[in-house]
Amino acid sequence: MKVISIREPNGPLQLEDRTRPSPGVGELLLRVRACGICHGDLMARMGAFPFVRFPIVPGHEIAATVEEIGSNVQNIKVGDRVGLSVLFSTCGSCPQCKRGAENLCPDWIWTGMMVDGGYAEFVIAKAKYVVPLPPQLEYAEAAPLMCAGVTVYSGLKHAGWRKGAKVAVIALGGLGHLGVMYARAAGARIAVLSSNPAKEDQARELGAELFIDLKNDDAAGALQRWDGGADIILATAPNVESVTATFSGLAPDGTMVVLGVGPGHIQIDPVMLVMGRRRLLGSPAGSRQDLLETLNFAAEHGIRPHIKKYPLVRAADAFEAVERGQPACRMVLVNQN
Repeated sequence: MKVISIREPNGPLQLEDRTRPSPGVGELLLRVRACGICHGDLMARMGAFPFVRFPIVPGHEIAATVEEIGSNVQNIKVGDRVGLSVLFSTCGSCPQCKRGAENLCPDWIWTGMMVDGGYAEFVIAKAKYVVPLPPQLEYAEAAPLMCAGVTVYSGLKHAGWRKGAKVAVIALGGLGHLGVMYARAAGARIAVLSSNPAKEDQARELGAELFIDLKNDDAAGALQRWDGGADIILATAPNVESVTATFSGLAPDGTMVVLGVGPGHIQIDPVMLVMGRRRLLGSPAGSRQDLLETLNFAAEHGIRPHIKKYPLVRAADAFEAVERGQPACRMVLVNQN
């Protein structure tokens, strides 16, 4: 089978031929139909995550069909359409796992970083960690929802999203455009903040009633003039400066949800934090329940990520496109098999 591997930090993406693996106890062999490229894949390649086990086959936004089934697996059959996220496995016994928040488990194993992922024709998965794909979603549409989709959905959910809430989305890239789609489908009012004024037209097309230029506008002031501030700010850009600049644009009882991870330190005015009962919330991807809800919500509300497809053998080209900037779509590797 063909795979794309990275053999060392900052190493090139290499096309390799390998023997197709066989599933063990409680495992599945998945035929990968599509795998999204996540910003986390770029960070893994750069060596930003100390837990990455090189050499590694990256990729954790996996849409696939079940090819083979190992022993002790129930309620799954060959040919089932399934998805696999960054959660390859967790301990199952810690307080977080027991309450259904296994994405917060201290002993997680991450797909495409600690075990080989979806930049391949086949991949091994734990049967307990795959989820069914709704029939309405094509493989390439479903793949980005396995990380980008569940990340924004879970962040909005844990921030207490509701119909009529004012949701401000920082950055309109591959993650941000999904944040806008999910929030709008839930009946929220939308503002988009971007350092690129050219994104305004796209923001309006997606349903934003307010566009704020992060470089030239007083972002916090503009949000406060938006009927008293944002109830939720979804920070999708991988930098901390935009979080610092916009936190005081929250309404009382508002929540800043930080999804993008970047270097530096977030600086918050404690008076704004305390007197407005505002909150700062980090949100890493989501649980299996979050993922099921993410997929079903997308299927029911017609949410389809903006994507650009590349064949697996052109993974390096797709990676380069993501590295060049923040495209307002998700790059997806597809297998014609």
